[in-house]
Amino acid sequence: MEQTINGHTKCEAMDLAFKLGFDSEHKLFSCSQSTFHAITTVLGYRNGQLFKALSPFENGGADTGLNSCGAFSGALAVFGLFFGRDYDMGQRVQISLKGPRLGEKLLDRFLEAYGSAICMDIQTRCLGFSTRFLKDAKFDQAAFERFEAAGGHRIVAPTVVGRAAYWAVDIIWAELPADQDLSGIPSKEDAETEFVKLCKNC
Repeated sequence: MEQTINGHTKCEAMDLAFKLGFDSEHKLFSCSQSTFHAITTVLGYRNGQLFKALSPFENGGADTGLNSCGAFSGALAVFGLFFGRDYDMGQRVQISLKGPRLGEKLLDRFLEAYGSAICMDIQTRCLGFSTRFLKDAKFDQAAFERFEAAGGHRIVAPTVVGRAAYWAVDIIWAELPADQDLSGIPSKEDAETEFVKLCKNC
């Protein structure tokens, strides 16, 4: 029987993660939050506090485009959620390399697809230009409209987010506990039938 997590096979989970990530970025924006939302929803580990904390990581962090793509950061946050160093390990100066190792695999996917995991590099490669919507603490409507006219929130950013979620599920899948194998357990109907046969006073 094929392993499942949260009721999904690996292929189902990857496909669903892409769709959820694409849809969230297309409709609600925030590449970092959309990627985190897609992966954790599929795996059954949604976390509202981490989702909230990821808000400033969108568009390359602080809306600068200068740092990691928000989709990359959102996926890394999932790896940290499962395999990051907790307070206890930190106090004992213990290092946890599992999350970074998974992150390195994700970086390889970004480098293969875009040549970089930096937001402005990905924007330039996909759109021919890079932009930011926040300038001097004010929303730049003209920059937003240029991004939208180029398909930014219609296809480009949603696809980047969907891919990141898809890749992350692929990478983390074998590291997570599978659902319990229920194949040998009878259905309620079968159990009830057998119960009636065997129960003398029912």
